[in-house]
Amino acid sequence: MLKQIRVLILIFILVPIYTFAQQSSLMEYKGEIGANIGTTTYFGQIGGETHSYSANFGFYFRKITADHIGVRINYEYVPLGANDSLSNNTTIKQRGFQFFRPFHELGFSIEYFLKNQQIKYNLIKFNPYVGVGMSYILNLPNDFNNFKTYNLLLDKYKDQFIPIVAFPINIGFQYPIKKDISLYSELTYRYTTSDVIDNFGSSDPITTINGTYIAAKNGNDKYMSFKIGISKILNFRY
Repeated sequence: MLKQIRVLILIFILVPIYTFAQQSSLMEYKGEIGANIGTTTYFGQIGGETHSYSANFGFYFRKITADHIGVRINYEYVPLGANDSLSNNTTIKQRGFQFFRPFHELGFSIEYFLKNQQIKYNLIKFNPYVGVGMSYILNLPNDFNNFKTYNLLLDKYKDQFIPIVAFPINIGFQYPIKKDISLYSELTYRYTTSDVIDNFGSSDPITTINGTYIAAKNGNDKYMSFKIGISKILNFRY
């Protein structure tokens, strides 16, 4: 009888341990998804020193590949615009240029987290990260400006449909509120390979009633976005 009791006690001890081990082995880290809203602005030759801000949104998928390293693909809606009439510079205000172009950005980034991500148990409070990458932006469906005309509609479509390469630099942080859910905030600055995001390039003289204007050869256009969002770690059982 005593032997049977000992066997039962041993079973009661081993079964929970075995069950926990089985549950752990059935848990697999699949990555992380996130969605965000924020604001975006561009840095170019229209609007002068005064920046216009537009609401944007986006989402991403991230995979942690090492203790501190992650790779990410993301989509972001990036509306960019500016208006000379908002400038404090008299010459720029008199010129009167304005534009608005909503871009769609698809990008890839490599990120470094200051602290170990702890893939299965996201318990780190306030984990900053930085990232660099490459993206493509496409202008659809609108392309408004009050200064540039196209002799052929095909030329306008070429400006819209040919992707522009951008190089994003991300600085952000995550703050977990649950084991698998985090709040995050991020600032992204992009360098681009285009001087005509605003439709005003160095090779395009623009003539108005106030004169003829040629864009300065001072480099390619840039833009920036700030966003806040929520992310979720994907742990699947099978």
